[in-house]
Amino acid sequence: MAPLSLVHALERSARLHGERPAVAMPRDAGGAMLTYAQLAAAAGRVAAVLNEAGVGRGDRVGLLCPKSIEAVLSLWGVLAAGAGYVPLDPLAPPGRAGLIAGDCRMKALLASSQRAAAVASVREALPRIEVIQIHGDGRLEASRQLRDLTRPVASPPAFLPPVRPNSRDLAYILYTSGSTGSPKGVMVSHGACLSFAEWGAWRFALNSADILSSHAPFHFDLSTFDLYAAALAGAKTVVLDEEVVRFPMAASSVLADEEITVWYSVPGALRAMLSRGRLAQQELGRLRTVLFAGEPYPAGELRQLQAALPGVDLFNLFGPTETNVCTYWQVPATGSWELNSIPIGIDCENCQGVVVDGDLKPVADGLDGELLVRGGTLMEGYWGDPEKTAASFVPDFLHPHLADRLYRTGDLVRREANGNYTFLGRADHRVKVRGHRVELGEVETALHTHGEVAQAAVLAVQQDGEEGADNELVAFLVKREIGPCGGLEGDETALRRYLQGCLPRYMIPAHFRWLASLPVTSTGKTDRQRLASMARRDVDLSEQ
Repeated sequence: MAPLSLVHALERSARLHGERPAVAMPRDAGGAMLTYAQLAAAAGRVAAVLNEAGVGRGDRVGLLCPKSIEAVLSLWGVLAAGAGYVPLDPLAPPGRAGLIAGDCRMKALLASSQRAAAVASVREALPRIEVIQIHGDGRLEASRQLRDLTRPVASPPAFLPPVRPNSRDLAYILYTSGSTGSPKGVMVSHGACLSFAEWGAWRFALNSADILSSHAPFHFDLSTFDLYAAALAGAKTVVLDEEVVRFPMAASSVLADEEITVWYSVPGALRAMLSRGRLAQQELGRLRTVLFAGEPYPAGELRQLQAALPGVDLFNLFGPTETNVCTYWQVPATGSWELNSIPIGIDCENCQGVVVDGDLKPVADGLDGELLVRGGTLMEGYWGDPEKTAASFVPDFLHPHLADRLYRTGDLVRREANGNYTFLGRADHRVKVRGHRVELGEVETALHTHGEVAQAAVLAVQQDGEEGADNELVAFLVKREIGPCGGLEGDETALRRYLQGCLPRYMIPAHFRWLASLPVTSTGKTDRQRLASMARRDVDLSEQ
């Protein structure tokens, strides 16, 4: 029988795989480990602490601590209490924690002592909130009482609390950057998360012998595969903390030393591990599948990764937080593909996409349009913003007899004759330059084809900073550390000449800026907000 909620999935794995390892830290980080029986029992104890604090079905509980075993069992404990968890970025400015806590009206906060400033910000926003301290030795402290969460337990445990969540109950809220500058909370139900986890466990044939990496932070939707698809299969998840993630050499070593079989991260992490982490020199005999998502992977660098990992299946996964993964593409065998940009693939088997024009009418294959998605993984909506929620969905005109919805992704795509989608960029990244429509992603793709460009990000900045003024394109570039070196850096004339062979003149950036590396967000994606401020400064200086 399929699980009815994430909590039931853990209960089942505790019963079927009770003595198998569920979650562990790398050996270099102490090697702490919990079996499925121990994890289920520990989650039950966290749930009991939360229930005693008045937390119940549908409440929101924040999590503010570094990645660790204690963080994982705390997430499961919130779910077992019938509540939804709200993971906070421990590296973000403290004020953001208070902003999010106040927005979703948290009932309680699970926090480590190292995050005192952020906890103070939450208390300022919600003076009456229950703050439960997470200790690094497997204990919780609530109302000055310590609870040991990880002591040995019998298997299987009877850990579920009286409130048993169902498929429509809230599982978590992930806050993403909003276009207005305020974070927006994406609400995901148990059923939606289960739909994605079940698809992932099936598509990538996970089993109890697998060892997954937990590379993404918990406030990033990539983390849900590592936690919940693994739990469905009874597999082991190795948690990579912030220190490991920060250093490519350390991440590559964990991949080898922990005998990871399935890896999932943003492309930037894999690219760094290949260029600076000696990934190609590691002994990776058990690695069978590498998944990547979150941003485009330059085709040339993907070929380098494929050459470094012979025999490993590579998959490009695609989808916004609101749908989790909705399309995927398996990289063909080495040498059998020559593309300047890689596809985002076909619909996941539990999703259906449709490409529409500006009037929300389906377009034929080969034509550009916005991607709309239906299926079991869709979010419930945006917390506290019914108007934005309503604007993000349209009735399912594909199946008018069903009370279903299509989510407007805002992603511009084209479905090719072979069924694969090509990602063209974001609707909000489509700009006008001298009256011509420009897709910033197309300019970035052209830059990535140059042998000396390792990374490229292109932004549009309005001249004079005035609304309605024409846009200028600013390209931020990182020099390739390997391959030919022809002195391109600093020679804008040579770069412009190269681009003239790829792009119309109006698509060639007006400004080029070489950086040691592109800034990234806490989730590993290119930080376009920071680049935007730099781009604005470059344009202003050029006008003086």
